[in-house]
Amino acid sequence: MRKYLAALAGTALAIGASIAVPAVASAQPAATGATAVHATNWLLEWCKRGFDAAVHEDNNAYNAKDADRYEAILNPRMLFWQDGNTTYGRDAIMATARQSFAVPGWSWTYQILSETVYGCGSGIAILDTHLLRPDIGVDRHFAVSMGLVFEHGRWSVAIDNVHLLPA
Repeated sequence: MRKYLAALAGTALAIGASIAVPAVASAQPAATGATAVHATNWLLEWCKRGFDAAVHEDNNAYNAKDADRYEAILNPRMLFWQDGNTTYGRDAIMATARQSFAVPGWSWTYQILSETVYGCGSGIAILDTHLLRPDIGVDRHFAVSMGLVFEHGRWSVAIDNVHLLPA
Protein backbone atom coordinates (compact mmCIF):
# COMPACT_ATOMS: atom_id res chain seq x y z
CA MET A 1 0.00 0.00 0.00
CA ARG A 2 2.85 2.41 0.81
CA LYS A 3 4.42 1.80 -2.62
CA TYR A 4 1.07 2.51 -4.27
CA LEU A 5 0.61 5.78 -2.34
CA ALA A 6 4.21 6.84 -3.04
CA ALA A 7 3.72 6.17 -6.77
CA LEU A 8 0.42 8.08 -6.74
CA ALA A 9 2.04 11.03 -4.95
CA GLY A 10 4.93 11.01 -7.44
CA THR A 11 2.52 11.03 -10.37
CA ALA A 12 0.55 13.90 -8.84
CA LEU A 13 3.77 15.90 -8.36
CA ALA A 14 4.86 15.24 -11.95
CA ILE A 15 1.50 16.36 -13.29
CA GLY A 16 1.51 19.44 -11.08
CA ALA A 17 5.02 20.38 -12.22
CA SER A 18 4.00 20.20 -15.88
CA ILE A 19 1.18 22.74 -15.63
CA ALA A 20 2.23 25.97 -17.37
CA VAL A 21 1.30 28.51 -14.71
CA PRO A 22 3.62 30.36 -12.39
CA ALA A 23 4.69 28.28 -9.40
CA VAL A 24 3.56 30.95 -6.97
CA ALA A 25 0.06 30.96 -8.43
CA SER A 26 -0.23 27.17 -8.38
CA ALA A 27 1.01 27.07 -4.79
CA GLN A 28 -1.78 29.42 -3.63
CA PRO A 29 -4.56 27.80 -1.59
CA ALA A 30 -8.09 28.10 -2.90
CA ALA A 31 -9.11 31.71 -2.39
CA THR A 32 -12.43 33.35 -1.73
CA GLY A 33 -13.74 36.90 -1.88
CA ALA A 34 -11.10 39.64 -1.91
CA THR A 35 -8.28 37.09 -1.81
CA ALA A 36 -9.58 35.45 -5.01
CA VAL A 37 -9.78 38.83 -6.74
CA HIS A 38 -6.22 39.62 -5.64
CA ALA A 39 -4.93 36.26 -6.93
CA THR A 40 -6.75 36.71 -10.25
CA ASN A 41 -5.42 40.24 -10.64
CA TRP A 42 -1.90 39.07 -9.80
CA LEU A 43 -2.06 36.32 -12.44
CA LEU A 44 -3.42 38.69 -15.10
CA GLU A 45 -0.69 41.24 -14.35
CA TRP A 46 1.93 38.48 -14.55
CA CYS A 47 0.53 37.47 -17.96
CA LYS A 48 0.49 41.07 -19.21
CA ARG A 49 4.11 41.63 -18.14
CA GLY A 50 5.17 38.43 -19.88
CA PHE A 51 3.26 39.37 -23.02
CA ASP A 52 4.85 42.83 -23.11
CA ALA A 53 8.31 41.34 -22.58
CA ALA A 54 7.72 38.93 -25.49
CA VAL A 55 6.65 41.76 -27.83
CA HIS A 56 9.84 43.64 -26.93
CA GLU A 57 11.96 40.48 -27.29
CA ASP A 58 10.59 39.80 -30.79
CA ASN A 59 11.38 43.30 -32.02
CA ASN A 60 14.69 43.67 -30.18
CA ALA A 61 15.94 40.28 -31.42
CA TYR A 62 14.96 41.22 -34.98
CA ASN A 63 16.77 44.56 -34.71
CA ALA A 64 19.83 42.81 -33.23
CA LYS A 65 19.82 40.45 -36.26
CA ASP A 66 20.23 37.59 -33.78
CA ALA A 67 18.78 34.57 -35.59
CA ASP A 68 18.83 32.21 -32.58
CA ARG A 69 17.19 34.74 -30.31
CA TYR A 70 14.60 35.72 -32.92
CA GLU A 71 13.74 32.11 -33.74
CA ALA A 72 13.25 31.35 -30.04
CA ILE A 73 10.37 33.86 -29.73
CA LEU A 74 8.53 32.60 -32.85
CA ASN A 75 5.84 29.92 -32.61
CA PRO A 76 6.61 26.88 -34.80
CA ARG A 77 3.20 27.32 -36.49
CA MET A 78 3.63 31.06 -36.99
CA LEU A 79 2.20 32.95 -39.97
CA PHE A 80 3.78 36.06 -41.43
CA TRP A 81 1.51 38.21 -43.59
CA GLN A 82 2.71 41.29 -45.46
CA ASP A 83 0.40 43.10 -47.84
CA GLY A 84 -1.23 39.99 -49.26
CA ASN A 85 1.75 37.63 -49.15
CA THR A 86 1.73 34.89 -46.52
CA THR A 87 4.66 32.84 -45.23
CA TYR A 88 3.72 29.73 -43.27
CA GLY A 89 5.79 28.29 -40.44
CA ARG A 90 8.77 29.37 -38.38
CA ASP A 91 11.33 27.65 -40.62
CA ALA A 92 10.21 29.51 -43.75
CA ILE A 93 9.98 32.79 -41.82
CA MET A 94 13.49 32.28 -40.44
CA ALA A 95 14.88 31.61 -43.94
CA THR A 96 13.67 35.07 -44.98
CA ALA A 97 14.86 36.64 -41.72
CA ARG A 98 18.36 35.18 -42.14
CA GLN A 99 18.55 36.73 -45.63
CA SER A 100 17.54 40.10 -44.13
CA PHE A 101 20.02 39.75 -41.28
CA ALA A 102 22.84 39.32 -43.82
CA VAL A 103 22.17 42.78 -45.30
CA PRO A 104 24.31 45.37 -43.47
CA GLY A 105 23.34 48.89 -42.45
CA TRP A 106 19.69 48.62 -41.45
CA SER A 107 17.87 48.96 -38.16
CA TRP A 108 14.36 48.21 -36.95
CA THR A 109 12.66 50.69 -34.64
CA TYR A 110 9.26 50.27 -33.08
CA GLN A 111 6.74 51.92 -30.82
CA ILE A 112 4.05 49.83 -29.14
CA LEU A 113 0.75 51.66 -29.60
CA SER A 114 -1.45 49.18 -27.75
CA GLU A 115 -1.46 45.74 -26.18
CA THR A 116 -4.49 43.63 -25.35
CA VAL A 117 -4.11 40.35 -23.46
CA TYR A 118 -6.95 37.83 -23.37
CA GLY A 119 -6.58 36.06 -20.04
CA CYS A 120 -3.27 34.27 -20.18
CA GLY A 121 -3.81 32.51 -23.50
CA SER A 122 -3.39 35.07 -26.25
CA GLY A 123 -2.91 38.73 -26.97
CA ILE A 124 -2.51 41.33 -29.70
CA ALA A 125 -0.01 44.17 -29.96
CA ILE A 126 -0.27 47.07 -32.39
CA LEU A 127 3.02 48.72 -33.37
CA ASP A 128 4.30 51.60 -35.44
CA THR A 129 7.62 50.50 -36.96
CA HIS A 130 10.38 51.73 -39.26
CA LEU A 131 12.97 49.86 -41.26
CA LEU A 132 15.80 52.36 -41.57
CA ARG A 133 18.67 52.31 -44.07
CA PRO A 134 20.39 55.66 -43.48
CA ASP A 135 23.26 54.71 -45.83
CA ILE A 136 20.87 54.92 -48.79
CA GLY A 137 18.25 57.28 -47.34
CA VAL A 138 15.49 54.71 -46.81
CA ASP A 139 12.82 54.87 -44.09
CA ARG A 140 10.12 52.26 -44.69
CA HIS A 141 7.20 52.87 -42.34
CA PHE A 142 5.02 49.91 -41.33
CA ALA A 143 1.86 49.31 -39.34
CA VAL A 144 2.24 45.98 -37.53
CA SER A 145 -0.18 43.85 -35.56
CA MET A 146 1.26 40.90 -33.69
CA GLY A 147 -0.70 38.01 -32.27
CA LEU A 148 0.95 36.01 -29.51
CA VAL A 149 -0.09 32.81 -27.76
CA PHE A 150 0.88 31.40 -24.38
CA GLU A 151 1.88 27.75 -24.82
CA HIS A 152 4.23 25.45 -22.96
CA GLY A 153 4.80 28.04 -20.24
CA ARG A 154 5.85 30.94 -22.47
CA TRP A 155 4.63 33.57 -24.92
CA SER A 156 5.46 33.14 -28.62
CA VAL A 157 4.57 35.08 -31.75
CA ALA A 158 1.82 33.31 -33.69
CA ILE A 159 1.26 35.93 -36.42
CA ASP A 160 2.84 39.10 -37.70
CA ASN A 161 0.57 41.18 -39.90
CA VAL A 162 2.69 43.85 -41.60
CA HIS A 163 1.47 46.69 -43.82
CA LEU A 164 3.79 49.12 -45.62
CA LEU A 165 2.46 52.64 -45.17
CA PRO A 166 2.68 55.26 -47.92
CA ALA A 167 5.77 57.49 -47.83
